[in-house]
Amino acid sequence: MISYSQVIQRKTAIAARIPKRYLSGRTWDLVVGRKILSLGCGSVESDQFRELQSCGVSVAGVDTDPASGAAYTRLSDVPAGQHNALVAEHVLEHMTHEQVLEAYQEIARILPVNGIVLITLPNVTNFGAWFRDFDHKNFSPPEDLAGMLELYGFHVVDLFGWSKPGRFQRHSSMNDFERQVCLFMDEQWGLTLPQYITFIGIRIEDVTT
Repeated sequence: MISYSQVIQRKTAIAARIPKRYLSGRTWDLVVGRKILSLGCGSVESDQFRELQSCGVSVAGVDTDPASGAAYTRLSDVPAGQHNALVAEHVLEHMTHEQVLEAYQEIARILPVNGIVLITLPNVTNFGAWFRDFDHKNFSPPEDLAGMLELYGFHVVDLFGWSKPGRFQRHSSMNDFERQVCLFMDEQWGLTLPQYITFIGIRIEDVTT
């Protein structure tokens, strides 16, 4: 059973080794040439699924919607050892805390050592990005979710905030006063600019047995 103190220890360690960054996007570079599993893939005809197909050796989707065309409807249906990368874009925020932990356990079962997990979710400390979707259920900070992932045999190698290029450009061109206001809001109320948070983990050990 995972305890809160364990999550905090991992979260603190991640923050100590990975500096805060705000970028204009994220890429699929780390999953190029891999056998990718796309969790919550939506339609296999979507632009994102096609992007993954263009960079992976193979791509299989997991989605509860039978109309999506995904190969699997549940993570528990996915055989172990057939994929060495998993992408979850805007999925964890729609799960309860218990469902996230169950998903992590399944991901640890599916991926081999050196398998990669790439997770993106809206930034819970950016109200515009977070509260526009009534189906968001998990209010855990991304850093906590990254810490939880480590307790399933993964090592988080990157965690950063990002926004779509147009939004990022507006933020990067702010004047000194605007920057001071944003810094104040971050320090006093924990409100930050990035629309999204991405974190990346690599499987380093087997803790599923």
